[in-house]
Amino acid sequence: MINVLILILLIIIVIGIAIIEGRLKKKLENDERIIEKLDVLINEVRDIRKE
Repeated sequence: MINVLILILLIIIVIGIAIIEGRLKKKLENDERIIEKLDVLINEVRDIRKE
């Protein structure tokens, strides 16, 4: 009986970790997009200052 409960608990933990990992990957992708946009803006500002 205890073995079954431990197995169920482990399955729930693994599923929880997978869900958290998926959310973090989405946040990382969004952060990467924001960084790319900021890089473009920074380069544009540098070009304007050079002129």
